[in-house]
Amino acid sequence: MSIWVLFPLFALALGALVSICLLVEWLRHGRRPWFLLLWALALFLMYWFQVPVILTNLGKVITVTDFNLFFALTLPTTFLALILIYLGVVEITRFQLKRQTKVLLFLWFLSSILFFAYQFIVNEGIIRTYAPPLVGNLVFYLPIRIFIIAILVRWLFGPARKTLLGYMGAAGVIGESVLGGVCNILILKNVLTYPPEFWYVVLSGLKIFFVLQTFSIIAVALGFFFLHRMYYGTRNHIDTHR
Repeated sequence: MSIWVLFPLFALALGALVSICLLVEWLRHGRRPWFLLLWALALFLMYWFQVPVILTNLGKVITVTDFNLFFALTLPTTFLALILIYLGVVEITRFQLKRQTKVLLFLWFLSSILFFAYQFIVNEGIIRTYAPPLVGNLVFYLPIRIFIIAILVRWLFGPARKTLLGYMGAAGVIGESVLGGVCNILILKNVLTYPPEFWYVVLSGLKIFFVLQTFSIIAVALGFFFLHRMYYGTRNHIDTHR
């Protein structure tokens, strides 16, 4: 067993644990507010794509094409998780999304399903071009992270009342997006160095990716915690002054 398995395993376990905590909080507060549920679902969904890497680092010999359906499901699911984080941030910062924007987000997610299904089901996981890493990172994962950063920066520099918890929470979520963006770029930089069919070998051997991902899940977990405390602190302050 490789010691590097601890990093993706920790990310998967911590994501699931924080997801459960957020879901409990959402239920405890009468199934409100919605951003808690959105973030709980996001953290539950985000890291399942790593399971084959975890198995490899545990010493199990796997065939990548045996996971075609798995990748076809989990890679767009990871994108959905980032969309849910974005929607949760939109709610807690009290920005309003136009109906057209919501439709575009849905179509964007649908396109990720179709793209990865084509790559891993129609093409049977036989990767002959760099399209999967290029499109996956530059069309889906990296842009939504930029949107998350943009809306939080807009909120931080806007007129809305903010507390120290709000600043700390925004910093945590922005930190995850920055680290995640760095991971996206690292994947591209390394995968493009080798023939496209070796994408999985490159990813599973990219140790810095899993280290950065561990820090990113810690950052976003803390970010969610602080924003959650900010939300209820602000509500309690309003209630006491009514």
